[in-house]
Amino acid sequence: MKRLVTLLLALILTPAALAQPFPQQLDTDSETLSKCNQTEVTAMLVVDVAEAALFSADCSILPKLADELQLSFIYQRGFAAEDFIEAADTLLRRNLSDSEYQQIQADLEQFNQSYQSVVEGDRYDIRLTAKGLSLLKNGEVISQHPSQTLGRHYFAIWFGDKPFNNKMKQALLSNAG
Repeated sequence: MKRLVTLLLALILTPAALAQPFPQQLDTDSETLSKCNQTEVTAMLVVDVAEAALFSADCSILPKLADELQLSFIYQRGFAAEDFIEAADTLLRRNLSDSEYQQIQADLEQFNQSYQSVVEGDRYDIRLTAKGLSLLKNGEVISQHPSQTLGRHYFAIWFGDKPFNNKMKQALLSNAG
């Protein structure tokens, strides 16, 4: 919790940078995913943290999530690896029942060990495919786990009942297009 507070305070003090655009489509090993929506991610309502985009095998079913999807972030400031790990754990505990969290805890710890610190301009992609959950940094796979259960639950960080950022969740799951 201390790191989460530190992360949020640090966001207030960092100027925003312009994010690079996301492609309209991207290919995975098994599907072509289309960009459904893109939005700025802010903290404390005023500080730009990242640009985020949601890619899906079927954008027409939003706000329901498809079986194959990717959430991408281009960061507008640096973050320590530990910040990602702590935030993921905290937000999953908020969004999952105790039994659901216990079911994925060991897999979550293994998956999250690969997080690396980011600097302005770095990109993280969190991808769910038939092969499981993957974490890519600047296009390189740095973590992969075959558990579909972990993959489905992991997206609760951003799309659960108590997400990281409600405005981001609403913008990415909008079916206005």
